[in-house]
Amino acid sequence: MCNFHHATILVCEMCNFICCAGQLPSRQCATPSFDNYGVVFDCVDIYKQPAFDHPLLKNHVLQMPPNSSSGTGLPTTGESCPYGTVPIRRTLKEDLVRGRALRPFALVLLDSEKGKTFQSASASIEVYYFPMPSDAASTAQMLVVDDRSSNVTVVQAGWHIDPGREGDGQSRLTVYWTADDYKQTGCPNMQCPGFVLVNQYVAPGTAFPAGSSIALTIFRTGHWLAAVNGLIVGYFPRAIVNGMDGSTQVQVGGTVYAPPGRKRPPMGSGIAPGPNSNNGAAKFKWLAVRGSTNVKFRKTKDVDDSSIYDVVVTSASQNAPDGFSFQYGGPGDA
Repeated sequence: MCNFHHATILVCEMCNFICCAGQLPSRQCATPSFDNYGVVFDCVDIYKQPAFDHPLLKNHVLQMPPNSSSGTGLPTTGESCPYGTVPIRRTLKEDLVRGRALRPFALVLLDSEKGKTFQSASASIEVYYFPMPSDAASTAQMLVVDDRSSNVTVVQAGWHIDPGREGDGQSRLTVYWTADDYKQTGCPNMQCPGFVLVNQYVAPGTAFPAGSSIALTIFRTGHWLAAVNGLIVGYFPRAIVNGMDGSTQVQVGGTVYAPPGRKRPPMGSGIAPGPNSNNGAAKFKWLAVRGSTNVKFRKTKDVDDSSIYDVVVTSASQNAPDGFSFQYGGPGDA
């Protein structure tokens, strides 16, 4: 085993593995894997992954869904890890000091009926690529929210372009969780202990090619699982999300970030929705929830100018060609 020191990379001659600076203390020497863009993932023993450093997971027993190690069926780019290990993107120094809320947003909100909760949410999400400043970010995601107490709990997943966090401008898988409305708990991806990986092929940080679509599902089996194209990536243990047993709201759409005083980046495909549903604006298709039948939906955004960002529901029926679907996004301040 290697000894870890801050701001140091040690090469282990005896085990021919790489030890990475800035990782969590329990990290063992790990075999590196590279995606097609040169981003490094460490293949870590599934039972020794950083998630279990969370104080609420010290005695947690790993839950292995039946399809978590099957072939991907995903439009991903890069190598996979050996069986029994999971890919964890190597920590960047920016990750350790960087934190900010994503705004503005253009979302569709689904509210459960009183006294009932959602147990799952799913949608087909189109993936796009566009140039992004190194200090800006754009995300397409689904948030599963429980706001029945003051400690609002959220688990979320989607794709983002976030050069400062990911090290490049590719469209990559992202997850996030919080147990107190983003105040002190939770983090994106594997930046802190919590999200448990169960898949050797895909993980937060996995790149998706532009022009592809991913079928995203977040569902409860006791824990909250995140799946892409039917393949379970990992789960948010119930212990870290206040024992969350259901969701009162599902939020779906886009969010962006830019430093104060800077132009806001594109959202979605970079094209704003319009009267023509085939105008090139980004879409969420086949949006569906389970657990509450009398579902109400509404649109929300925090930009008044619809030429910058907008959200337009194109079908509110599951019987339509694309099911419940909507367009969202826009060019930002271009």
